[in-house]
Amino acid sequence: MSEPNQTKTINFLRGVPAQEALSNLIPMASIGYENAIKKYGTDVLQYGHFNGFKPLRDLLGNLHQVDPERIIVGNGGMEVISLLLKSLPRKSNIIVEEMTYDRVIHDALRYGHNLIGVELTPDGVNLDQLKAIINKTSITVFYGIPFHQNPTGIDYTPENRGAAERLCKERDVLCVWDICYEPLRYDGNKNEPIMVSDWGPILTSSFTKTISPGTKCGYMVLPKKVAEHMTGIVANTRLNPNLPTQGFIADFIESGEYEKYVNYLCNLYKPKMDTLNKGLNANFPGAFPVEIFGGFFSIIRLASITPDKEQLFLESAQKAGVGIAPAWDAVAPDLREDKKKKGLIIRLTFPAFEATDIEWGIATLKEVEKGVV
Repeated sequence: MSEPNQTKTINFLRGVPAQEALSNLIPMASIGYENAIKKYGTDVLQYGHFNGFKPLRDLLGNLHQVDPERIIVGNGGMEVISLLLKSLPRKSNIIVEEMTYDRVIHDALRYGHNLIGVELTPDGVNLDQLKAIINKTSITVFYGIPFHQNPTGIDYTPENRGAAERLCKERDVLCVWDICYEPLRYDGNKNEPIMVSDWGPILTSSFTKTISPGTKCGYMVLPKKVAEHMTGIVANTRLNPNLPTQGFIADFIESGEYEKYVNYLCNLYKPKMDTLNKGLNANFPGAFPVEIFGGFFSIIRLASITPDKEQLFLESAQKAGVGIAPAWDAVAPDLREDKKKKGLIIRLTFPAFEATDIEWGIATLKEVEKGVV
């Protein structure tokens, strides 16, 4: 392996928005927050309803074609997911994808729940496995990320998604779709939105990636009876959501600037995504599950980096200027040990980097692999 490049670095560890995007957001956010204060006055400065700012809930209700009373808006997507997990009976059985959002895994375990992993395919969840688990075990919740999945980048087909919903409905399992990446598709196409009925599915989303992490605003669309139960959980957990931010987001959506900003993000991130896909295909053919079309993440599975070589590979990558980490925290606990035997899995993120740096980082990882193997 060649000597490491000591001047160039890239850190694939955290999925954060591009600094350029946040800089461009500043004038819009400044106007939006000012508009919210002027328009809503003390309504966003006083204590408000536990379930969130009504004008924003009304807008989201219109978006998802549901009664706004079925919507809870909170301080980030993870908060509303955490509140849902908190509301479940202790030791509930929860099905998750074989790899999923690691914070959901940590939070579910913290509340004492049991997690059962189910395989992902290029079309979505393995329906045969999902059906078998639901049929033989008492399941409370199935949690999935159907659009630009974190961390694999997989997109469920509408057929796969619909079949998973039907299985859950037949067995009275809460189907929870995390749709936070739905608007972030960069290939010029639009994702087919998920329609909800009285039973569900539950939808959870966040403005973290489509606006900014600092806004800390997320929401959940719930069946009416679940929303009523959740209101008590929310009230006993926190008195008030961040109303000035929710007022800003309501104004941002109503003004039409939010849609323009999301379109800007899609155009900004497309060449970065294209470079990631091209680089992975050239350097690690077959080592990543799918070509991605949006979102923030992809993974590579390195069968050559067995557990005894993992630490050397990570340290060598760091010396070469590439920051990476094993993605084991994102693997369902019951599948983790078996997957470790099959080689290292690492998660790659791309929106915050220039395309040339992404290309260099992936090529460097390939050189590191050659040196270790």
